[in-house]
Amino acid sequence: MLCYIFMLLSAIGSGLLVWGTGIHWLWAIPIFVGMFIVINPLYFCALWISTIFLPKKDPIEKPLKGVYFMIQFSCDWLMTLLRVKIRFEGMEQFPNEPFVLVSNHLSNFDPIVILAKVKGRKIAFISKKSNFKIPVAGVYVHNAGFLAIDRENAMSALRTLKRAGEMMNKESMIMGIYPEGTRSKSGELLEFKEGAFLLAKRANAPVVVITTEGTNQISKRMLWKRTNVDLKVREVIDRDTVKSMSMAELAAHVRKTVEDGLHQSSK
Repeated sequence: MLCYIFMLLSAIGSGLLVWGTGIHWLWAIPIFVGMFIVINPLYFCALWISTIFLPKKDPIEKPLKGVYFMIQFSCDWLMTLLRVKIRFEGMEQFPNEPFVLVSNHLSNFDPIVILAKVKGRKIAFISKKSNFKIPVAGVYVHNAGFLAIDRENAMSALRTLKRAGEMMNKESMIMGIYPEGTRSKSGELLEFKEGAFLLAKRANAPVVVITTEGTNQISKRMLWKRTNVDLKVREVIDRDTVKSMSMAELAAHVRKTVEDGLHQSSK
């Protein structure tokens, strides 16, 4: 939406400039392109300046409401700018309560496409520490309730999962986590770690299983070719079933669900 607003502003600006100066109307095209190119980095600069006023305290006491809007708005802007078309099938199956969202992991764009598409719900992700050092984005996601996890420190990881469960229930939010723990460069599913399912058990929350396809092509095609990304809900595991299964059983079951879903899509 934001990208289209910038296009509209560029069109109005170029039209007014041509009309006001009396130059040939063909100049409207390069002026429009120039304005659009300038407006986008200006928006990024505005975001960067705004981080000065955002709290840096860690951990945060409460996610900031306005930050969610800016993150989702900006993710939508970025995906439109990079010519990414997102189709999310099955969102109507989302429970009307906090839940854990799990998926296969192909690209750094994976959480961005979800944030761009899921509107009207608070959603945060558990991610590696280095992602919180990304300029602008790191400060914003920190204040939205995203949590950094230390994969090398078991006690620290457990504290993060405990904090995530508390935040889910207190803020009535969705918490996303990728059970593979890292991106699959080959596209083949890696082993699913049990942490995501420990979170669901501790938060007494359902698990929504989705598949992600196409995000690994975004960096190769951005700007030059459109990228189609498909997200699909494959299963909603209710809290009673989550409670009755061991973490190992949940990890194996969800991995099989994702694997079957991806094979089904490839046919």
